Amino acid sequence: MTRQEQIKARIAEIKKRLRELAGEEVPEEVKDEAEANAEGTPEAVEEATENVEETVDALVEELTALTEELNTLEAEAEEAAEQAEGEENAEEPKNNEEERSIQRARRQSAAARVLRGAGKVLGTGKETIKMSLEEVRKSAAYVDAYAEYIKTGSDKQVRSLLTDLADGTVPTPTMVDDYIATNWANNPILSRILKTEIKGTAKYPFEYSATAAVAHKEGTDAPAEEELKLGTVTVEPTMLKKWITITDEVMAMKGEAFMTYILAEIEQRILELADQTAVNAILNSPAVSSETECGVPVLSEAADAGTMYAAQGKLAASALHPVAIMTKNTFFTTFMGMVDTAGQPIYNLVRENGAAVPTIAGMEVLFSSALTDDKVIVGDLDGLIANLPEGYGVKFITDPYSLAEKDLVKVVGRMYAGFGVRRPDFFCVVTLTA
Repeated sequence: MTRQEQIKARIAEIKKRLRELAGEEVPEEVKDEAEANAEGTPEAVEEATENVEETVDALVEELTALTEELNTLEAEAEEAAEQAEGEENAEEPKNNEEERSIQRARRQSAAARVLRGAGKVLGTGKETIKMSLEEVRKSAAYVDAYAEYIKTGSDKQVRSLLTDLADGTVPTPTMVDDYIATNWANNPILSRILKTEIKGTAKYPFEYSATAAVAHKEGTDAPAEEELKLGTVTVEPTMLKKWITITDEVMAMKGEAFMTYILAEIEQRILELADQTAVNAILNSPAVSSETECGVPVLSEAADAGTMYAAQGKLAASALHPVAIMTKNTFFTTFMGMVDTAGQPIYNLVRENGAAVPTIAGMEVLFSSALTDDKVIVGDLDGLIANLPEGYGVKFITDPYSLAEKDLVKVVGRMYAGFGVRRPDFFCVVTLTA
């Protein structure tokens, strides 16, 4: 028997057993034992529960092993077939791949059904389903299916994998969430500001004016009541978008490679726009606070050793963790060579987690391409807020029709976000004059 014949025979055996497992639940005698001991001693209940768990574990272990073996054999068979057939028919392998993806989806569904059957006995059905959904989202098969969903707009393959694990939505693969979370964490500005997920326009109160506290001596007249006046900052989110057209070369990418390309081209650019929008919220704030806006003081002077100290002097006393935001060019060509009155450099490079972190006048320096070389922002980023009504992620929309005559597919990424200054005098905008 040739290797191809051995593979074919083994695949037939595995598929037969998978069909059996798809409808298999915990054996009736094990269920009966669990129910009979439900009102028994704690030891009896524990023993019955362990029997059910062991039975379920065995079913799931067998199902997982068979699924992995089948995927490996099919991949080997596909490679052998491609070598034999060459490049004569490019469409047929594509169709075969789609069919295999659907078959993988059905096997994942079988695993979910086995787990849910166990959950009915153990009383942990919801928890089991949730775990199963997380496992599906982590799987390479789901990444492949989600990539096809982005390419074509059809959710057929992802639905086959999800079955009833998701309530009408198409969850993103875990690798997408991890990619986005990493980019948020690596952005020096977005990672440090307060974030909310309020639907629609968000309103945030702030202290507009208030009388100071007073010292009161016992037995004397009570002090006057504090006069507190609150203001309200309104943050209206806008749609941040980026779209690209996908060529045949990109369409041919599979799974994780395709998603990584899309995320790098769309999600990264949208986060750069979010960074710029956050900086613009500071730049566009008035110099003096009103009942509807928090003030951002301004300073205009020639760059020298005292500029950064003067900007810090404009900040509120409660702005405890100021940073300096500027372009790389401003730091390296304007400030890096400056010294104070004692002849000491006003900048420093410190090591933090193995990386060199620049500081100036005691403040960490953050670089942003959203600024021009003549602008520097000094302030505490706790004074900035972001509202993300649809969460941190980027939503994708596929349009296979508008550019169909050119054999191109348009993919649109969008993030709904708004930014605003929420604390008065927490920032100072410095304009560097010649």
